[in-house]
Amino acid sequence: MNLGFDIDGVISDFVESFIKIVKNHYNTVITETDIYCHDLNLVLGITEEERDKLIKETILKGPELNLDAKQTLAKLSSEGHQIFILTARSNSLIETTRKWLKEKGISYRQLLHLKEGKKYQANANLDVIVEDNLKDAIGWSQKVKNVLIYDHPWNQTKNVRKLIKRVYNWDDIYTEIKRLATPSKAPSLIS
Repeated sequence: MNLGFDIDGVISDFVESFIKIVKNHYNTVITETDIYCHDLNLVLGITEEERDKLIKETILKGPELNLDAKQTLAKLSSEGHQIFILTARSNSLIETTRKWLKEKGISYRQLLHLKEGKKYQANANLDVIVEDNLKDAIGWSQKVKNVLIYDHPWNQTKNVRKLIKRVYNWDDIYTEIKRLATPSKAPSLIS
């Protein structure tokens, strides 16, 4: 299967690093639950330019991996799945992103650089996408049959049409991909 994974908020624990940067700049303590939407400038009450500087600083510091991300990606790859990494990081950070992925030991087939909130417009033939941006996840649901949203306070939704499936950690991601990759056993009509 072709599997797509967002970096920040899915592969990386962007928030933990970002919270430290915010404390250093504004002497303000925030928690993940304070981040009620994906637009960090709205969460902090700052300009988009200030937000972009904080995001860039966070990425340049190299956020840590989410627990079990590296191991699960390696396992999925060893099982024959193709790993595609998707990011909306700015153009100036693409080389930094490639280096970070290499330093962290993340193997992948292709890195797709896309615009925030428009990643779903990528020309990629994916079977599963794992995303933390709700707008992108809903957009992906029109192109990809299986959309997993990595649970965070900023991506809560009623999900009334069941367009996406919520996952809470990398064990959930692996279990769901395994389930999707296993052909269903339809009962035989011939006895």
